[in-house]
Amino acid sequence: MVMAKTKYSLALNETVLKGIPASKGYAIGKAFIIKDLTFNNSNHTEVNTSNEDELKRFFQTIEEYENELVSYSQKIDGQNPVALDMIESIKLILHDPDIHENVKRLIDSGKSAEYSVLKTFQKFENQLLLIKSKLIRERALELSQIRNRLLELLINKKLTSSVPEGSVVVASSLSADQVIAFKEKKVAGFIIEMGGVTTHCSILARSFRIPSVISVPNATKLLKDGDKVLIDGFKGIIIVNPTEKTLEDFKAKIEDESQIQKELGEILYLPTQTKDGTKVELQANLNFRQELDEPELYHSDGIGLVRTEHLVPINEFYNHEFTLDEFEQIQYEIYSEVAVKMYPKVVTFRAFDLGGDKFPSLFAYNEANPMLGFRGIRYLLANRAFFKAQLRAFLKASIEKNIQIMLPMITTVEEIVESLKLLNECKEELTRDGFEFDSDVKFGIMIETPAAALQTRVFAKYVDFFSIGTNDLTQYTLVADRDNSHVSSYFSPFHPSVLALMKFTIDEAKRYKKKVGICGELASHPAAASILVGLGFDTISVSIPNLLQVKKWISEIDSNNAKKLLKKALKFETAEEVSKFLDIE
Repeated sequence: MVMAKTKYSLALNETVLKGIPASKGYAIGKAFIIKDLTFNNSNHTEVNTSNEDELKRFFQTIEEYENELVSYSQKIDGQNPVALDMIESIKLILHDPDIHENVKRLIDSGKSAEYSVLKTFQKFENQLLLIKSKLIRERALELSQIRNRLLELLINKKLTSSVPEGSVVVASSLSADQVIAFKEKKVAGFIIEMGGVTTHCSILARSFRIPSVISVPNATKLLKDGDKVLIDGFKGIIIVNPTEKTLEDFKAKIEDESQIQKELGEILYLPTQTKDGTKVELQANLNFRQELDEPELYHSDGIGLVRTEHLVPINEFYNHEFTLDEFEQIQYEIYSEVAVKMYPKVVTFRAFDLGGDKFPSLFAYNEANPMLGFRGIRYLLANRAFFKAQLRAFLKASIEKNIQIMLPMITTVEEIVESLKLLNECKEELTRDGFEFDSDVKFGIMIETPAAALQTRVFAKYVDFFSIGTNDLTQYTLVADRDNSHVSSYFSPFHPSVLALMKFTIDEAKRYKKKVGICGELASHPAAASILVGLGFDTISVSIPNLLQVKKWISEIDSNNAKKLLKKALKFETAEEVSKFLDIE
């Protein structure tokens, strides 16, 4: 499958900046630079007012900030569940007792509210920055953004009120509430210096469909207020002060994209199949309960991956807000809701994938290398009561007979055998207690490591299906963290070794008549469609916003040509050669 490349004609008076695409789309607008808050400690350290007055100022500022958040929630009015969740997370931080205690202690020592907020937040930010996980370090960035908003309110500084409609906001970073505020101002796009694709800023930009590019070094210094800016949120390219010709070409791309969206609407109700009639089950990934409201979901062939750790209130359980029995009931109700809404289409629930870079705050210890440590099935088998509660919830929800259970991060057959033993124990307990469930519920595993891929033949004796997680499989095969800039160039799911492991897994599984799906980000890559069809995946599971686009790509493929393409790709020796062959930039 050959994809057309986006070309830009460059002229001497226009500048091209490059970053990482965080939210797809094209945007045109004038730059509006958000300068970082400058805070002079010497002006705000000691105060003449009483400690009581300073503490009162602090709590009034908390209240003012919370009122802003409530206002945003009311304007969103349930239309963006992701934004509402992030607003709630900010509220939790604003009322964190440790933060309040630290601020009060500093104020009681004679310091100003401003100084106390600054030093308190910096203390907790620095603690997070000591943790190796990139995701946790991004939480430190978000903590600093909340700190800055509190300081702005304390010194009566407003940032969003003067932003003209249609502006391209340029900032070092943005908090979740800033993104929401700028959405209300109808900005055209975001250019951000810091952060990654998993920050609140990036996630919200995608949910609001605001074209955004992140990791653009020195953007706030390289651009000036009023600069004409073009954003290519597909490729992470920014053009500053474009020529008339470049602007004309860019507007044509916007029209083309509009036409593409129209074409996608036309295939909405058609089955997913190749040009020559080979059918492919195109399924969705489900992360949040609110995604059940996405209409595109119900035009898929089911759900290929439910990330249950994001679907249910794990943090609240670990904060002892309810018992394990209550947590089991909550899980059952949520899983049942998903199964009923998707009936009769299949729903694949993955057991909690905790540890590594996921939910590290739940763990009372720090691992030197969490990605090679206590995560996935290892954590579950070490916490059997917790694991069994989830298995029982799955079984109770299986009464519609359209769910499957899948285990994360399997590396040994012993893990499968032990998990099946626990599943059977749960079946016996539920039968004894009079619960109905699907006694033949399908049971599968994720293939996320070379060890798992190479044992497909052994695992096939115990499971009903496999699902390849290309993100982790690529990372563990090439020993490269895609979020580590020093080695990210090594990370490529198109590397011949990764392709070979996928082919080996599928070939071995087919020998035992087991289905194989894919649920990693590779499934949403335009150049991957032919490769995935050529490999012979039974199911392809992608994020909900990508369902129609992937469906269109598959409809343009001839399955026989896809097999020939794969055969050629497997002969190359480097990821670069494969990428060049597939015309990947």
